[in-house]
Amino acid sequence: MKIYAILDGSQSGNFSDGALVTLVAILMVFIILLLIIGITTLIFKIIGLFEMKEEIDRFKKEGLDSNDENIKQSEKLVKSTEIKDEDMMVAVLVASIDYQNEIKEDVRLVSVKEL
Repeated sequence: MKIYAILDGSQSGNFSDGALVTLVAILMVFIILLLIIGITTLIFKIIGLFEMKEEIDRFKKEGLDSNDENIKQSEKLVKSTEIKDEDMMVAVLVASIDYQNEIKEDVRLVSVKEL
């Protein structure tokens, strides 16, 4: 039984030779897929670490950290915000999107007052 990387074809192949070649090919496909998944996962983790580091540096640069009093106050205001009906929800969304487009930065809703 001569099996190289590919059967030479000079012999009439039997079922066992074909099954062996098929299993090897299937294993190769799965190993290559696992390598691709592992490499892409590693790349995305590395990219995510750099993005997280940039965000932490930006917060430190602005003087914001988790103990900042302004953040605590804004969290209390967010918890007390109550949207009563669909019209109020639409108004809040339109206002926040318009403000975000105006300043070209991320915005965060702090409080809502009904007039």
